[in-house]
Amino acid sequence: MAPALSKFTTGRTLGSAVTAGALIILILKYRNKRRTQKSRDQWLTNNDIYYVIKEQKPKSPKAQVDAVFFRRILQLLKIGIPGVLSPEFGMVFVVAASLIGRTLWPMIAVLNNIMKYSLSEMKLKLRTNITRYLLDHYLKGFTYYKMCNLDSRISNPDQLLTTDVDKFCDSFVNLYSNVTKPLLDIGIYVFKLTPIGAQSPLSILTYLVLAGVFLTKIRKPIGQMTVKEQRLEGEYRHINSRLITNSEEIAFYHGNNREKLTLLTSFHKLISHLRRVLEFKTFIDFATVVGFYAISIPFFQDNHPLLTGSSNHRFNSYYTYGRMMVRMAEAVGRLVLAGRELTRLAGFTARVTEVKQVLDELNAGKYERTMITDYKDTAFGYPGGGKIIPRDNVIRFDRVPLVTPNGDVLIKELSFEVKSGMNVLVCGPNGCGKSSMFRILGELWPVWSGSVTKPPRGKLFYIPQRPYMTLGTLRDQVIYPHTRAEMQRRGNVNDDDLKKFLDLVQLTHLLDRENISNSEGQGWDAVADWMDVLSGGEKQRIAMSRLFYHKPQFAILDECTSAVSMDVEDSMYMYCRKENITLFTVSHRRSLWKHHEYYLQMDGRGSYEFMPIQQDTIEFGS
Repeated sequence: MAPALSKFTTGRTLGSAVTAGALIILILKYRNKRRTQKSRDQWLTNNDIYYVIKEQKPKSPKAQVDAVFFRRILQLLKIGIPGVLSPEFGMVFVVAASLIGRTLWPMIAVLNNIMKYSLSEMKLKLRTNITRYLLDHYLKGFTYYKMCNLDSRISNPDQLLTTDVDKFCDSFVNLYSNVTKPLLDIGIYVFKLTPIGAQSPLSILTYLVLAGVFLTKIRKPIGQMTVKEQRLEGEYRHINSRLITNSEEIAFYHGNNREKLTLLTSFHKLISHLRRVLEFKTFIDFATVVGFYAISIPFFQDNHPLLTGSSNHRFNSYYTYGRMMVRMAEAVGRLVLAGRELTRLAGFTARVTEVKQVLDELNAGKYERTMITDYKDTAFGYPGGGKIIPRDNVIRFDRVPLVTPNGDVLIKELSFEVKSGMNVLVCGPNGCGKSSMFRILGELWPVWSGSVTKPPRGKLFYIPQRPYMTLGTLRDQVIYPHTRAEMQRRGNVNDDDLKKFLDLVQLTHLLDRENISNSEGQGWDAVADWMDVLSGGEKQRIAMSRLFYHKPQFAILDECTSAVSMDVEDSMYMYCRKENITLFTVSHRRSLWKHHEYYLQMDGRGSYEFMPIQQDTIEFGS
């Protein structure tokens, strides 16, 4: 036994030396890599070939395992697990029971399958509940617009609402399973190891406490690393999606090489960060391995209980209790390593909690924007300081400043009144305030001061120059945002009426077009990628048929007939007059003067004029 012990001791010493050497090499490599990276970035910058993407450094929530983390995760778990009697809590109980049963019961294969299913189902239920909660708040009113256009705290809500929620649920479920089983194993093995004394199990438990404290301290950066990793992933995804969205414009400019540099720069930032995270985690793993060498020392002392008695007794005791000690050490190791998952969970928790907090504040009418903080107490008021007065058949601006979310004042005070039947042509140069006025009218932007009198939501309809085509059938394009069920509940509109609307805009041929009929469904039920199938002019005419279907009190037409022939344009405008739809039209076409009685002209320098149209003398701004 002694020679074996001596050989093992020598091997253990050699292993410790190898581990220590590897750890030193890793640290030196990490420091050298940081210097090399810094030098390379500096060289790229100095030589003007490093296409830098503006790296925003928002005030990120702190991501570490502390009291704040436990409060945050408790908030999310209240959403994901509604109560003790909920199915979600039932899955938590099933997972725990499976882990216990796998330890005490021989039918391991059956219980493993039950546990895998329960963990997956638990994750799905958590993700379903949290996603529904966030989407309910995200798509409440205009919150989704405010988050992307008025609030500057979250630049990639798509990443937060999809990938980060999924990773949070995955991390929590893994942590739950990785903590429950080792705790149970430690309790069982400590009880079974009592015949050989308390020294060996206590040494492992002491290591658990000391190593846990030590690793928790050095793991603190992982939470912030996780937050940055998700932000860089979101940035890289966003740049890829921009390339797809603007592919035509980029192709016209032959901008593929420039976009490639932008993509590679973003990807380089992401990969560099992931490499730093990998090296940091490897350093922590080496620290954990060194701890396991320290644990093995009590096993090989000459007076250890495992080495007393006869040869057979020593061998049986060594085999039996040694396996228990190894299993207990493995359980302790899994529990210690679970701390790493706990720190990652802190990062995901901070991200998901951040979007929850921003959604709650936006729904309460509060938003933060980097460039607006100095404009809260100006002579023009503050965001939300004005009033919106609901009233049918009239639009009135009473001393309302046109102020962008960045605080730029376009017009100090805008005052005019339009009653039903008074069609108004809005004109002026780019950036003069036309779109800003309509955004305030549509309640997308807050009113800083004064008052806006307008019909309730639903009685105003907006048609942009590039209309939105939704996913769905041809019918869905005309009745958007209604569903077919909502159309049927109206009772006064059916498919024949929709066909009349298409006839008014000369688009009935869409019902029989070959490339649409060959898609999924036919006629009104045809499903296609309408953004690609329809031409620019057809999209604009679909949008006008959409206006006829909804028949609002007021319609805002923002260059929405620029790709439509004049004869079709005339028939559409005459139909609007016939149906008593009052028009606000942004256009520079002289052919539209005859369809309007008033004009609102903005000069782009803070002045405006609201007057009746006199077609023989009026001069429109460019």
